[in-house]
Amino acid sequence: MNPGAIKSVKRPADYKPYQGSAAGLQAYGEKLYKDPKLSTNGLSCETCHQGGNLFQASFAKPFPHEVDMAKNQFGMSQVFLDEMVQICMVAPMAAKALDWQSKELAALVVYTASLQTDFKPNARSANPCAAKNPCAAKNPCAAKNPCAAKNPGAAK
Repeated sequence: MNPGAIKSVKRPADYKPYQGSAAGLQAYGEKLYKDPKLSTNGLSCETCHQGGNLFQASFAKPFPHEVDMAKNQFGMSQVFLDEMVQICMVAPMAAKALDWQSKELAALVVYTASLQTDFKPNARSANPCAAKNPCAAKNPCAAKNPCAAKNPGAAK
């Protein structure tokens, strides 16, 4: 990963998130979460996370915490939820990171946090190798998935 991409997903020192009504941000975030136009490859957040798919068991923990994708691809030992949204924008969705003060980033964070409150880890989240990846061929992460070689179903 290039240094510019890594810098773009880390919170800036002077970070002040966009402020708006929680209900309005959540509704807008839900719309954005399902919108493949945010990406350059036709993926939306929901493509990979529909029904809680591909969230690690750690998603149930308060942020900041360790996330394998952030650690393995960006060298970040722990991340805040807004940083994880940015990582997903840059890595699987192959887009630019959102502006840190944008309504879009704030909305995606609020909506994803709402998903987190209802998230219950299960066998798929505890063992990502057991999950079938709904992103399959479109997902640039699928090729880097160490589980795919051990579990051909993971790449389908």
